[in-house]
Amino acid sequence: MALEIDLDAILDKRQEETGSRDTFPFVFAGQTWHCMDPVVAEADWKDGLGECETDAEVAEHYLGEEAYEQFLAAGGRPGYVVLAIQTFMQSAVNETKAGPTRRSTSSGRNRKR
Repeated sequence: MALEIDLDAILDKRQEETGSRDTFPFVFAGQTWHCMDPVVAEADWKDGLGECETDAEVAEHYLGEEAYEQFLAAGGRPGYVVLAIQTFMQSAVNETKAGPTRRSTSSGRNRKR
């Protein structure tokens, strides 16, 4: 039997947890900022990302021009946004590796007796 992936459920859960289906949040200077998730972004957004040459251009592209200016005013740096992106992407990879059926190694069944 083939695995059925319910994208509606995945996106609905993301909407419920983060308030958006296509961005991810991170906190800096006591504020929550929202970056575009490159996995679910529109093709034109991805095309624009490919044109970015510096960390500042990447950070502005992910946050959007207005939020990026506010981020800088709050003491942020382009590299902080890049760090948030890297952390988000690594977290997504780790989640995928863990999978929904992986058993916990701390269960009573797995302990040596």
